[in-house]
Amino acid sequence: MRAVSPADAVLLAQNADLRARLEEVEETLQSIRTGAVDALVVETAAGPSIFMLQGLEAESNRFRGEILAQVSDAVISIDDDQRVTYLNAAAEHQYGVTASEALGRHLSEIYRYRWLHPEDEAAATSLLRDTGCWRGENVHVKRNGEEIHVESSVSRLRAGERIRPGLLAVIRDISERRQAEQGRALLEAQMIEAQRVEAIGTLAGGVAHDFNNILGTILINAELARQDAARNHTALRSLAEIEKASHRARDLVQQILSFSRRQPSSRQVVSIASIAEECVRLLRAGLLGGMRIECHCALDTPSILADSAQLTQVLLNLGANAAQAMEERPGTIDIRVEGITLDEPSARPDLVLPPGRYARIVVGDTGHGMDAATQRRIFEPFFTTRPPGKGTGLGLSVVHGIVQAHAGVIVVHSETGKGSKFELYFPCANEAAAAPDTIERAGQAAEGRGRHILYIDDDQPQLFASKRMMERWGYRVSAYFEQREALDALLSGKLRVDLVVTDFNMPGTSGLEIASAIREALPDLPVIMVSGYITDELRTQAAAVGVREMIAKPQDREELRDAVQNIFYPSGE
Repeated sequence: MRAVSPADAVLLAQNADLRARLEEVEETLQSIRTGAVDALVVETAAGPSIFMLQGLEAESNRFRGEILAQVSDAVISIDDDQRVTYLNAAAEHQYGVTASEALGRHLSEIYRYRWLHPEDEAAATSLLRDTGCWRGENVHVKRNGEEIHVESSVSRLRAGERIRPGLLAVIRDISERRQAEQGRALLEAQMIEAQRVEAIGTLAGGVAHDFNNILGTILINAELARQDAARNHTALRSLAEIEKASHRARDLVQQILSFSRRQPSSRQVVSIASIAEECVRLLRAGLLGGMRIECHCALDTPSILADSAQLTQVLLNLGANAAQAMEERPGTIDIRVEGITLDEPSARPDLVLPPGRYARIVVGDTGHGMDAATQRRIFEPFFTTRPPGKGTGLGLSVVHGIVQAHAGVIVVHSETGKGSKFELYFPCANEAAAAPDTIERAGQAAEGRGRHILYIDDDQPQLFASKRMMERWGYRVSAYFEQREALDALLSGKLRVDLVVTDFNMPGTSGLEIASAIREALPDLPVIMVSGYITDELRTQAAAVGVREMIAKPQDREELRDAVQNIFYPSGE
């Protein structure tokens, strides 16, 4: 055996002493843990210090209680019998109880809980059993019946490594947050719907523009042929049928344009009550046996700024839709017109409207109703649940477009088997609003007397049909398909005319650009602009560049004739 050096011997002695001291400290700590000692005496340089160990747990509990009392979330602990063993001040305030009322009572006397989904309860029980904790959302029903949406964090009570009987819950009231989220989700859904409808409207407007050109050509040529076949009765009957079919097609295009909100609009202050009563008379005449219609108009219903023809179309479409929803069975259509004031407290999440005074129209029926999937699609153009040949699917999309164009909102309430209700809100008209100036129409058109007209259109069949028609009225007409060529001839002096008629929507140079160039170079030369895309904005832009008249496509031959006559002979001379 190797001999131990003096230095190693000293080190071993010191280690033995250190081990002895550590063992002594561990024994002391164990005595403190088990409660075997009541006091601890510690020798210091200043002398012995005595620490009383009794009451440390009570002091610790008091300290923890002071901390939990300042927590903003509700904190509640219960034993295994679900009796309350602790609740903080936030819990007292949240559930409307005091600690003296709650301690020792069953949790159900403080609040009851309702799971958002049936499977949530089983999942929570499983997690508490396996992991000792669970976090999730549910609804608490307080003693006064009020429901609050809460987010809870529940865990098994622990003391060191030991699990004590009972649960500790930290509960946060998230009712306001949930309402805000629901409101935001509704707004997002409405925005997506508006964007989708707008995209479809843009497509529909483009299709309608091209279709208008075709219809205009058909109508003008049909009129020319009718004049040529004045004594051919067989041909006249065929031409009359062509004209009738063309007018039906034109009406369909107008519905598409109403949906896309690109049709001309003439608005004035109108009484909804009088329009509703007139529509009810028209609807009542077409109701089948067993169906009835009721109309209630409140005396305080405010007037609105609207196109009366479009508002009539809205009510007739909704009334006809309600009658068809009852499938020829007995039932009631109820139309109500009233005024309503919306303020911040009474604002509904489904009404994206600023506070103020509104006119409300409610059209309800006792028909078969709609499920949620159908309700999401009812304003889509060409969507219909009716069999082929029973509907175009444009009625409600037209209603939606007209209401939005009038800065209004439409809300639908329906349930399968329980009927439907459509609520329409329109802003109250400004008392100072005045009816727009009416366009003075010329009387019987006079002969053109050889006046020279420049006609510009990018659709050749429409262009030359219009040229032939105006020449029959006695005008000389120069027809140009190329806009730049026509403008160059005019501005260079090679072409001298008394009036310019131009299409608006053309590739290369628009009608507005043509009118602007004419106003700058020839300010006295009048311009008429034709378009299937007439909006209030376009009217304003056209007036700014000197356009004298706006005509919607496909133009009625008398409308174009009167517009030309108003410019040449404003006094009907």
